[in-house]
Parts: sequence; structure tokens; C-alpha cells
Amino acid sequence: RVDQLKYDVQHLQTALRNFQHRRYIREQQERQREELLARTFTTNDSDTTIPIDETLQFNESLQNAHRGMDDLIGSGTNILQGLRDQRVTLK
Repeated sequence: RVDQLKYDVQHLQTALRNFQHRRYIREQQERQREELLARTFTTNDSDTTIPIDETLQFNESLQNAHRGMDDLIGSGTNILQGLRDQRVTLK
């Protein structure tokens, strides 16, 4: 009987926590919705800038890494081919 009561209490506490969490999420969504509805939107500033230099540097870094991997794969291929040639020679 005591075990059943403990189980029931635990079950009810879990249900209460779930209900409170769903209520909190719903209230938070309603608050965000109200904030969006109350917000006044304006046009963009005329001096909008795009950070092209950072993007360009990032792109160049990616290309350098890509070339480095190609070189690494190429040297690995050459090493394997050299080992195959040595095996043929030793046989």
C-alpha cells in the first residue's frame, strides 16, 4: 500500500511538472508574440555594409585547406605506388 502511494505521488509530481513546463512555454510564446506585434519595424539604414573581407579570407582559407588535402592524398598515392613497385621488384 505504501509503495502504491509513493508511486502515485511520484506520478502526480511528474504530471504537475509537465503541466507547469507546458504552461511556462505557452506563456513565453505569447509574450514573444506580443513583443513582435508591438514592435515597430523601420527600413534599413542607407549605409548597410557587408563584411566581404572576412568572407573572402574564410573562403581562401577553405581553398588552401582543400589544396592541402589534395596534396596529402596525392603524396599518399605516390607512396603506395612506390611500395607496390618495390614489392614487384622484390618478388
